[in-house]
Amino acid sequence: MDDFINTLSKILKVSEPWKIEKIQVHHATKTVNVFIDYEKGTLFPCSKCKKPSKVHDSNYRTWRHLDICDYRCYLNIKTPRTICPKDGVKVIEKLPFGRMNTHYSFQYEQLIMGRIKNVAVSTLSREIGEPDNNLWRVFHHYIQEALMSIDCSETIRIGIDEKSSKKGHKYVTIFTDLDTGNVIFVCEGKDESTLAMFYEKLFDMIGDPNNIKLICMDMSKSFISGQKEYFSWAEVVFDKFHIKKALNKAVDKVRRHEVVYNETLKKTKYLWLKNPCNLTAKQEQLLSPFLIESSTNTAKAYICKLEFDQLWNVQHNAVEPLLNEWIKRSGSLNLNPINKFINTIKNHYQGVLKAMKSFFTNALSEGLNSVFQLAKYRARGFRNIDNFINMIYFIGNDFKFDFH
Repeated sequence: MDDFINTLSKILKVSEPWKIEKIQVHHATKTVNVFIDYEKGTLFPCSKCKKPSKVHDSNYRTWRHLDICDYRCYLNIKTPRTICPKDGVKVIEKLPFGRMNTHYSFQYEQLIMGRIKNVAVSTLSREIGEPDNNLWRVFHHYIQEALMSIDCSETIRIGIDEKSSKKGHKYVTIFTDLDTGNVIFVCEGKDESTLAMFYEKLFDMIGDPNNIKLICMDMSKSFISGQKEYFSWAEVVFDKFHIKKALNKAVDKVRRHEVVYNETLKKTKYLWLKNPCNLTAKQEQLLSPFLIESSTNTAKAYICKLEFDQLWNVQHNAVEPLLNEWIKRSGSLNLNPINKFINTIKNHYQGVLKAMKSFFTNALSEGLNSVFQLAKYRARGFRNIDNFINMIYFIGNDFKFDFH
C-alpha cells in the first residue's frame, strides 16, 4: 500500500505540506477515496490579510477526480480554517487540488471543458453521471474568466447577427470580429439597444467605437437604426447569408402560390432551395423537366435565383451593371414575391453592392452561421439564456483556460 500511496502522490502531484493519509477502495460501488492531510504545524495564509496563520480547525471536503481504472476517484481533502490575530477564524482561500466551493478537481474540470467541445452538456451529464447543473456551473466559471481576456484594441470590422435560442423563443445578438473570426460580444435581444450595449462594452474590452470602420449585418430595421445612432461613421455591408435567405423565401412563396393549381410542384420545395451542386442525382432528375420547359413561375423564379447567385462571383467592376441588369430582367417576370425582394435590394442598394464586392463577408457569413447553429445544439436542454450565450462565446473563440 505504501508503494501505491507514493505512486499516487506523484500522479496527483501531492507535495508539502500536503500528504496522502490513506486510500479506501470500495469494489461494490467501484470508488476510490483518497484522503489528503497536511503536516502538523503548517501555517496557511489568512484569506483576508494573507499573513501566515495557525490552523484553528479543519474538516474534510470532497472533490471528484479523474477515474482510476474505471473506478470513480474522490479526493477527500482536510481543509483548514486559520486563526488570525487580526481577522479571526477564516477558511483558507485556495487549495492546490481544486477550486473552493465546487465539486471537481482542477483536472476533472479540465476534462469537463474538453468534453463540452464535442458533446452537448446533457449528453455529458449522462455519460459521467453528474448533474447537468454542476457541469453548467463549471462551464460558466471558465467562460467568464476567459471573457476577461477579450481584446478589441485592434477591432475595426465587425459582423452582427441574431439567433433564437429555440424556435419562437428569446433572441440573442452576436458581434464578431471579421478579421479574426472571433465572437467578441453576445447579448440578449435583437433591437437597436443591442448596438448601444456593444458600444458601451467596447470600452471594457480595450476597444474604441470610433475605430469601427465597417459593419456587416442583415437588413433588419433595428440594426440599421442602431448603426446610424451609434456607429454612423462606419461603412455598412449587408450579409450574404441573409440576402440569399430572403431570395430563397421569395422563390418558395412563388412555389406555394403556384402549387395550388399545379400538382406537379407538390413535394418539390427543397429542389428549388438547394444549390445545384448539393442536389442528389434523383433530385437533379426531378428538377430537369421543369428547367427545360421553364413554363412554371417557380422555374422562372429559380432561374432568377441562380442568376443572382452568380453576381457574387464576378469582378468588382462588373458587379453594379450586372446587378442593375438582373433587377430589370427579374422585375419583368412580374412575380410579386420576387418584386418584393427586388424592392428590398433597391432600398438597401449600397450595402448589398458592397457585400457582393467584399470577399471576406462572403467567406465568413455562412461559416459563422454554422458556428451559431452548433452552439444551439451544444446548449440544447438549457434552462436559461446565459447557457446559450456562453456556448456561443465558447464555440466562437479559441479560449485558453487556466486550470489551477
